[in-house]
Parts: sequence; C-alpha cells; structure tokens
Amino acid sequence: MAAKRIVIVDDYEESCKLLAEILSSTYECSYTSDSTSAVRLINEKKPDLILLDYKMPGVLGVDVCREVKENESTRNTPIIFVSGAATIDERIKAFETGADDFISKPFHVKELILRIKARLSEKEPEVAAELTAANLKMNLLSRQVYVDGEEVNLTPKQFDILKMLVAAKNHLVTREKCLMEIWGDTEVTSRNVDSQINYLKRKIQKFNGRIVAVPSLGYRLEAQDL
Repeated sequence: MAAKRIVIVDDYEESCKLLAEILSSTYECSYTSDSTSAVRLINEKKPDLILLDYKMPGVLGVDVCREVKENESTRNTPIIFVSGAATIDERIKAFETGADDFISKPFHVKELILRIKARLSEKEPEVAAELTAANLKMNLLSRQVYVDGEEVNLTPKQFDILKMLVAAKNHLVTREKCLMEIWGDTEVTSRNVDSQINYLKRKIQKFNGRIVAVPSLGYRLEAQDL
C-alpha cells in the first residue's frame, strides 16, 4: 500500500525539515517555506493531509486554507494548523476558513502523530479485524495471536511489532518506523527493536515463514499464503 502523502507549509525551512524528518518513516512528505507557492505544491502533490503554519509573510495560512477548501479537487483534504502563539481569534478564523484541527507550538511529537492518524483514519475505509500470514493469524480486536490454531502469548510491544511485520508482509519494516510508531518519544535505541524481534522469533517458532533481518535497515516477514 502506498504511503499517505503530507504537504508541510511553514515559512521557517528548518521547521519544515524537522516535521518531514519526523514523519518520513511513515508518510511521503513534501514541503515549502514559501507561502506563495503553497497552493501550487498542494495542487501538484494532491496530498492526503496538509500541515499548515498560520503566521507567514506574503500569504497567511488562512488564505492558503481558504483556497484549498474552495477548490473542488482539494476541498476534502484535512488541514491541521501547526502554529505558535496564535490568539483565540486566529484559531477561530482558522476553523472558520475550513481547518480540521489546530495544534500549538511547541507540541509533543506523539500528539501530532496521533492527530494526523485521527484525521487520516476518517478518510480510510474500515480496516480488517484480522491479519494472516501462512499459518499465523492475528485478531486485532482481541489482540490474540494463533499459530496453527494454538494461541501464542505476546507482550503488547511484541504484538504491535508483529502486526507491523504481518501488515507489510514480504516488505521491509525499518527500525526507525518501529521506534516511532511503537515507542514514540521514549528514549530507546534500535537494540530494543532487535531484542523484541528475538523474543518474537522464539515465541512463533511453529510459524511457516520467517522474520529476516535486513542489514542496517530493519526486518521483513517472509511468508506465502496457504
């Protein structure tokens, strides 16, 4: 499945780069620090979501928001304002022009990611309640895992890692993606991912497939459907 596309608009280029770096392990990010070219970039990239600064020289964020929402091809694209020191009147103005959310700087990375996920999930169809790979089955609602019909007891983090691997079956899942989506801002290293993967391998020994390390990058779950 192709990564969701996000366009970031902020007059401070370092802020654009930082946001793109934070989100690039999960999303396809494009950005501009020139507010006058923001609408052109949005029309070109056709993003699934826009992160937009309010106070920018040249063209204000609300003006960009208004133009996006008035365009038939982009009007349903969620817009999250990410801006510092906004007054209540400015926040109200943002929502009046079509903003879907507003987060103030400084913000917690995990909060931003959760807000992005919430807005994108509103556009997505209902996801399956079950994932399978060969003789392995995951119930995402009860958070139970079965191999050959026998339940395997996993820790919450092991379940979430396995879920990522099975969902991306036969494709790479990077350590950075695991760290970002599972540990968030908790101070851990890639060794934590490796350690949990090793525990996971031992617990699903009867799985008719394998978890393969991709040197310096991450892991890939290899399996053929039965």
